[in-house]
Formats: sequence, structure tokens, C-alpha cells
Amino acid sequence: MIGELVMYHTLAVPLLLLTAGLVLAFFGSRIVPFALVLCALFLGFFHGASILQQITDNTEIIKYGPFVLAFLLALLVSFLYRAVFFLAGFFIAFSIVSTIFPELSVFISCVAGVIFGALVYASRNFVFSVLTALLGASLVATGIVNLFAWVNISAGVTWYWVTILITFITGVVFQTKRNKGRK
Repeated sequence: MIGELVMYHTLAVPLLLLTAGLVLAFFGSRIVPFALVLCALFLGFFHGASILQQITDNTEIIKYGPFVLAFLLALLVSFLYRAVFFLAGFFIAFSIVSTIFPELSVFISCVAGVIFGALVYASRNFVFSVLTALLGASLVATGIVNLFAWVNISAGVTWYWVTILITFITGVVFQTKRNKGRK
């Protein structure tokens, strides 16, 4: 799919991928939660009226309801963003313990899930920094390799993976230092 995008404009798209990748790799853990809440606000506001028209004919509710829906959706997304880290850790640990030790009771698997879920939740900034740095690094590498191709320089698979590795490591280190002490 990215290859098809690059063919759209062989200079602009790789520059956009490079820029978006750098922003995501170095500032992703700060930007993405804000972007999720902002998208929730927009969705609630722009689609709230059509949803409310399906429920009621009251013009006041249809007029002001989207503001309320946008606010509630933003709160829900903000809560779910944090809760998903706990749930992911819980289900991973529960599955691993249940698979490796099938003779243990479900209670012990749940306890392991709660402990691991709490650990993942407590380290969610680091986990999110790693994930956004990895995604950003892949965008940077794709952008750079395609920019090299634009100036007729052959950049093989080695360049791609070296760029991912360097961008990923520096992005994680930068975000981890920046997020130190952040809740």
C-alpha cells in the first residue's frame, strides 16, 4: 500500500512519510493520546446529530446533544486508552499461565493476570514509546529509501533495516528520557 502511495508523488509522499515517522518516533507517546481524544471529539460532534436523530425528534437535544456526545466520547476514549494497557497485560499473562500450567486453578491465572496487567499499566508510557518509535522508524525508513530512489541512489534492504534500528533506538531513548516521571 505504501508503494502505491509513493507512486502518487515520488517526492512529496516520501517526505511526508519521513516527517510523520520522525514525529511519531520521537514524540508519539505524547501526540497519539491527544490525537485519539481529539478524533473522539470530532466524531462525537460531527456524527452526534445523526445518531440523536435516530433516537429522538427533540430539536434541542439534536442541536446541543452533539456537544455532550463529543465530550462523553472523549472521556470514554481517554479511559479506554489507559484501560486497554491493563487488559492487554491481564489477558497475555492469563493466557500464558493457563497454557504453560494447565493444572493451576483459574484463580491463580487471574492473579497472575492482575499482577502483569498492573505492571503493563504502570509501564504504559514506556510500552507506548516503544510502539510509536517502532511505527515511526518504519515510516522513516520507507521515506528515506524512497527518497534515495528519487535521486537514483540504490538503497537496499540493509539500508532499510539499519535506518529502522537507528531511528527506533534513538526514538525510544528520547521518549523514555522525555517521559521520565510522567504519569
